[in-house]
Amino acid sequence: MKLGASSRSGMTVRAGLLSCICDGLSGPPPANDNVGPGPGTFALTAGFAFAVLGQTAASAALPLAGAMLAPRPELITWPFAALMLGAVLASFPASFLRDAFGRRAGFALGASLGMAGGLLLAMGLVQHQFAFACIGGLWLGMAQGFAFFYRHEAAAASAKPGAAAAGVLAGGLLAALAGPALMAGAEQLLAPFFLVGAALLAALAHTAALAVAVRLAPDPVSAAPSGAAAPLRALAAPTLAAAAVWFSMTLLMGGAPLKLVDCGIGEGAIFGFIALHVFAMYAPAVPLIWLGARISPRLLAAGGLALSTLALWIAMASTRPEALALALILSGAGWSAATIGATAWLRESGAQGRLGLALHDGALFLAALGGAQLAMVL
Repeated sequence: MKLGASSRSGMTVRAGLLSCICDGLSGPPPANDNVGPGPGTFALTAGFAFAVLGQTAASAALPLAGAMLAPRPELITWPFAALMLGAVLASFPASFLRDAFGRRAGFALGASLGMAGGLLLAMGLVQHQFAFACIGGLWLGMAQGFAFFYRHEAAAASAKPGAAAAGVLAGGLLAALAGPALMAGAEQLLAPFFLVGAALLAALAHTAALAVAVRLAPDPVSAAPSGAAAPLRALAAPTLAAAAVWFSMTLLMGGAPLKLVDCGIGEGAIFGFIALHVFAMYAPAVPLIWLGARISPRLLAAGGLALSTLALWIAMASTRPEALALALILSGAGWSAATIGATAWLRESGAQGRLGLALHDGALFLAALGGAQLAMVL
């Protein structure tokens, strides 16, 4: 029987289906299949929110972990760069595992990697092992790569992809609001082990994301008008616009903590600056839930690129903490607008196949990796 065909039992044959497909077989569906009651947008938003909480803790801890553990100055950015590298490596599995095993298994795998990455990072900090910090950052990045496909899942099921993607990204706002208090509490609980609390918080957040992921089913049915798939060149414009913004964002996110330390800001207070940046990344998504269907995706992406350019100029021109805070806010807002705009732009242009989405997200995370690796120039 060919893959994709339906048997008499009503089950669709596909790679990864762990069940007998003999004609006439009846019984409950396999645990990893995409059947069951629909999860609604709330489940996608909740899963993404927990993943963002893990990302926030990891993004605050990894640059400082590199400064603490790196055996040579030129290796300081490696743990944070490993976060972006992991996201790049996860882009294609995140896209293709959805069809092979269903999105429940795909998102659960990503959350499991985040759990392991947070625990390994904590172990590296306790034992002063730079390699553990890098590998932990890599696994946390892979979890991030899987989690960002939540926005594609929402956009795929909606006739208003921009508003749907904004609804998922808005979940990150909850993580930004709760993140500083949770990180401060975790650090106080694990004192005097600096950053270990943040690493364990990242692992716990991905544990919660796993609890949400195992409840996801079924795969969405698109409400958008169907049509012929666009050629891959339709990816170029939205991908280039978003990639430039992601490059700028990680350049600031990786370099700002080290620059703030040089300005005399206490290490604990740096969590607040990063949380402010994360808040700015996801707060604009709330009004875009309603405005995303009324604003051109191209205009959103262009506005995000302009804000990110301004933020990078401010950060490179000043060493004052308030200027860096403003740059982090503008960069976060630009990232939100560009990411939502580019996601809707992809759906609008017809570049929505699994290869197209994998290439798009892979390019974004590759640009982010470049920004993280160059963070020392800030």
